[in-house]
Amino acid sequence: MNFDLTEDQAMLKAAVERFVADSYGGDLEARRKARITPAGFSAAHWARLAETGVLAMPVSAANGGLGGSHVDLMVVMEALGRGLVAEPVLETVVAAALLDAAGATTALAPLIAGESLVVLAHAEREARYNLAHVGTIASAHGDKVRIDGAKIAVNAGGPADHLIVSARESGNTRDAQGIAFWLVPADTAGIDRRAYRLADGSVAAEITLRQVEVPASARIATGLDTLTPVVALARLGAAAEMLGLMTLLFDATLAYVTTRTQFGQPLGAFQVIQHRMTDAYVLVEQARSQVVRAALAPDADFARAAAGAKSYVAEAALTVAHTAVQMHGGMGITDELLIGHALKRIRVLALTFGDAGAALDDYRSAA
Repeated sequence: MNFDLTEDQAMLKAAVERFVADSYGGDLEARRKARITPAGFSAAHWARLAETGVLAMPVSAANGGLGGSHVDLMVVMEALGRGLVAEPVLETVVAAALLDAAGATTALAPLIAGESLVVLAHAEREARYNLAHVGTIASAHGDKVRIDGAKIAVNAGGPADHLIVSARESGNTRDAQGIAFWLVPADTAGIDRRAYRLADGSVAAEITLRQVEVPASARIATGLDTLTPVVALARLGAAAEMLGLMTLLFDATLAYVTTRTQFGQPLGAFQVIQHRMTDAYVLVEQARSQVVRAALAPDADFARAAAGAKSYVAEAALTVAHTAVQMHGGMGITDELLIGHALKRIRVLALTFGDAGAALDDYRSAA
């Protein structure tokens, strides 16, 4: 099997790497400046990402996007992870893929252009990663639809301009049927949005909807099967970003142990350090194999492969991150080094659309 990138994929990877080099410059200052903004990311960087075409990648050519493949997504997200980028690309991939599947082209155009931030508001407090758990209710009131409910852990929900809200039109709370998705402006009357910072500094939100009225035309999709392939795509993206972060952590730690001296010799000269670094290297390469396998999986097996990759990479990435922290000592968790920043980002990604255990359950059930 040929694992080489095509010419277009190599150009896409080079474009993202140029963005990382120009916008972040290999140090943490640009990331700090981006994270301390109310949105948690840089508007200038976001516009630059839109120019590179990254935001249009998951959208089909018929709807004005690039029609990127799973391999394209892997290439982009790994490069962004290695660059420790602050912008909410993964969240936008999820929203763009959902809007694209629904054919909601009116909302796609500003999203692709970087002029509007759209995010998915689906998770609820008692769901425990069950996608079918939707207690939010959508009921008809004349020519309007009224939405009542609450959503938690809406990643990038703080600065979002629009929300894709899942709400139940019929059935019980955990029925797979009766669910629809509504595109709702985030400033609509009746929406109470409590923004807060996640471990990595990004701005998420808890959202309460009290008699939020939207036109019937705001319904963009029906059925949970609209969301399921998007979740698989998100899991691949999260795994690829964690792979980039693992690579960054390994390279930084290897450089540190080969230059930091103790008892008159480099730390890397001690056999126990060599063993730990070897174990970390193996985890990075095994994670790479899992991500590549998922990206190359046929459509019929993609969801299962993406769940398996997410489950494995989440645990492997945390192990590599903890090794990096231990090799650096107390400095490893400070704001002064990229090690702690990468660890925190991995912790957020590891819980995206299910922790390692939830992803593994989906992998098993699809076998």
